[in-house]
Amino acid sequence: MRLRQNLAANIRRIRSERGLSQDNFAALVDVHRTYVNHLEQARRNLTIDVIERMADRLEIDPCALIADPKKSGEAR
Repeated sequence: MRLRQNLAANIRRIRSERGLSQDNFAALVDVHRTYVNHLEQARRNLTIDVIERMADRLEIDPCALIADPKKSGEAR
């Protein structure tokens, strides 16, 4: 399973689609910019709390963060 890679790709894509820099995104979800950078490179794990906070602040379903980005919009 490639959850970490899915998270990395989805975070990067969603952040870019919203026109947010890594700094702005980090401030929005209350984490450090380097943490966002490491997440986008699939070099860090994140907690359920951070996933929940990201989803809440971005107003998306948490499943959208872990869904396979190659499968268009499939979030169960």
